[in-house]
Amino acid sequence: MAKLAFEIDGYHIECSREETILKAADSAGIYIPRLCYHPDLSPASDVTRADSIYQADIRILGEKAGAATGKEAHCNLCLVEVDGCDEPVNSCITPVEERIVVRTDTEKIKQRRKEALSRILADHPHACLTCAQKEGCSRTECSLNVPPDERCCILLGHCELEKVGDYIGIPPDAPRYKPKHYPVVKSDPLFDRDFNLCIGCLRCVRICTDIRGVKALGAVWKDGRSWVGTVGGAKLKEADCRFCGACVEVCPTGALLDKESVPAVRRDVPVPCVGSCPAGIDIPHYVRLIASGSNHRALELIRSRVPFPGILGYVCFHPCEDVCRRGEIDQAVAVCALKRFVADYVTDEDLSLIEKQPDTGKKIAVIGSGPTGLTAAYYLGVSGYQVDLYDDADKPGGMLRHGIPGYRLPPEILERELKILDKMDINFIMNQKIDSQFGIPELEARGFDAILIAAGTSTSKKLPIHNSDLEGIFQGLEFLKLAKISHEPQLAGQVAVIGGGNVAIDAAMTALRLGADNVHLVCLESRDEMPAYEWEITQAIEEGVEIHPSWGPKEFKSQNNKVSGVELVRCTRVFDEQGRFDPQYDENETKYVNADFVIITIGQEIDRGLFKHIENLHRGPGQPLDIDGNFAIGINGVFAAGDAVHGPSSVVEAIADGRKAAEAIDRYLGGNGILEIILDLADLDAPGLDSSSDSVNRPRQKARVASPGERKSGFGLIEETFQEQVARSEAERCLQCQLRQMITPVILPPEPWLSLDEEAVESVPDTEGVFQLLDAEKKVIRISGTANLRQGLSECLGNPGDAAYFICEENPMYTKRESELIQQYLQEHGKLPVGNDMEDELF
Repeated sequence: MAKLAFEIDGYHIECSREETILKAADSAGIYIPRLCYHPDLSPASDVTRADSIYQADIRILGEKAGAATGKEAHCNLCLVEVDGCDEPVNSCITPVEERIVVRTDTEKIKQRRKEALSRILADHPHACLTCAQKEGCSRTECSLNVPPDERCCILLGHCELEKVGDYIGIPPDAPRYKPKHYPVVKSDPLFDRDFNLCIGCLRCVRICTDIRGVKALGAVWKDGRSWVGTVGGAKLKEADCRFCGACVEVCPTGALLDKESVPAVRRDVPVPCVGSCPAGIDIPHYVRLIASGSNHRALELIRSRVPFPGILGYVCFHPCEDVCRRGEIDQAVAVCALKRFVADYVTDEDLSLIEKQPDTGKKIAVIGSGPTGLTAAYYLGVSGYQVDLYDDADKPGGMLRHGIPGYRLPPEILERELKILDKMDINFIMNQKIDSQFGIPELEARGFDAILIAAGTSTSKKLPIHNSDLEGIFQGLEFLKLAKISHEPQLAGQVAVIGGGNVAIDAAMTALRLGADNVHLVCLESRDEMPAYEWEITQAIEEGVEIHPSWGPKEFKSQNNKVSGVELVRCTRVFDEQGRFDPQYDENETKYVNADFVIITIGQEIDRGLFKHIENLHRGPGQPLDIDGNFAIGINGVFAAGDAVHGPSSVVEAIADGRKAAEAIDRYLGGNGILEIILDLADLDAPGLDSSSDSVNRPRQKARVASPGERKSGFGLIEETFQEQVARSEAERCLQCQLRQMITPVILPPEPWLSLDEEAVESVPDTEGVFQLLDAEKKVIRISGTANLRQGLSECLGNPGDAAYFICEENPMYTKRESELIQQYLQEHGKLPVGNDMEDELF
């Protein structure tokens, strides 16, 4: 592409033709202030004026509807001088011409920018911007008694308008803001709107219209200024807003803000649904693929992070849905059901699976064939290791096979998902117990280069009360395993289940399917404290399980050496003030529950026999193993992951841990990490929203759910898989929050910090003032007043400690200013800067 040359502030610049002066300056690292400009948007002058907009319930009629706003809409902060032009020009719309000379910092330009800034601030609360005590201000109290409606908003210290204002310099004669009492809208989901803080930059209108293609926001021209609001209705929903958050992302003030109570979308961290997924699955992209009908790509994308998407589609507890921003509007997107849909819809034969890498010549033993062990074995197999997987069961799967009832995870789904392991040539050694007779030393003797302990919490905790060994009393895991294998034992009469977790719920629902007439679930926790997932509790109640919260078993009663009932005592507290398990009881309040059978489900623990032979392992009975950051347990080449480390966990957490452990072992053996499918997702990052206009009003789609009567008659699935059209309709409900992260960040004014070096210190005046030292991450570590700024900083050069940057300000009252800055730091951080707290040690 042809280039042209020109000059800015004495610097010779080359740029592409048709670039604006502002864009060329940005590319050259020369900052020109701006507020209406945004790198992703057309100029503010191109916005078409609407005939009317709404600010809350107030409809505002505009002038010259249908016309472009023109230069009147510009903020005029980006003005520059160009030789040959009589007047300064807006650098955001003025194209570069060959050999022009541009000046950005003349006194005339500085004055014109201050005048433009004064006009903006006249309609925006700004008292805090000129306050000498604004750093660290809590905004809860004002020592100057400025009225609240003249103060700045909660963005103080992080506001783009504030930073630009600091760079330009707010004129001392800037007009005082007079409150206008425009509407403040807090009734809409996700976002708050404060029209008192709007500066009419039109960024929100442009990104909603030009980039997202929604046109929920518009602007009118009235009384010599732009007014922004919703088009078509007062509420965001009435205006067909898609709640994507783009308008909030580009707003330079606090006029548009995310609600503080809503999971936030941040540029430098995964979106909430991905951040909450233990396996880090790219949820937004696979949901968008389903919405477009690209089911094969969706499943490949899920498979790039987890080897068993179908299993997760049936049993994941979907923490992603708990933080789904869509849930603030009505209900979260059915992320888990969509995963299940693609896993059931697409066959493995249609997928591009991960190919096994060349043989490394190294062998790894994995102990335990539950989700952690299976996942680790899969990824290690992919990476070219020979994997031997040991388990004392006759078939792999662990709790997936033996602990999860068929109505949640059908056996045929498990078998289908485990077929992928056949491609990894994993050697399954079943019916092999790992104990003192055959344990770590024996495995080491077989020449394994690494050993992973991935055994689960396969043993039920015993209940230490009288008569707990009576006939008719079952331990939870053993009961579920027996029921899964042979639909035994056959029950009748009344069954009591002790416990309030998910295993207790499954035991109760399984008991109904095995013939129980009534099931009473007794737990220490109150109804709100029950650890079982709420949707599982609801299912149990629908099927007739009676829950007795805040009761604990005191004694089992018997008749002919068989359990006949449970005496209960009121539980008044489960945990102490520190959150430790410490139940308290009111012995004066008891009740009795008849029971022909009892199932104890008070928790699980690891089989202690697995570790008896490991030397120097000091753990209490059933306690998990200690590991370092690389999953190592302190014995060379031996690692641990999953329940053996964390205690009982969910399937998705176990799978995530298996992957991480495999990566750690791969690095230990000289590898670079675990391979995964790399998919081209560029087409999914198009900034426009492709969901239909009714998607925000569409309720969460539901698959058919069997009636309680149907469910109790056998172990068939409670809920069916989505049909394809239903899945697409549900996927379209996604707000596509990830697109907000792809909005180009604005360029902010250069930071005031200077590098702590001789050249910078020499530029500091010999005068009184206060300097602040910052570390490499630009965190303040020392605040110091001095009679000579240059001398004080020169002394720091000789012994800088962690200091890498500094900022200083001249002030003859430097001791007073030092005290102010320290107090502000204390208010914001709750402690002194480390250099003020420990100056002798650090400096």
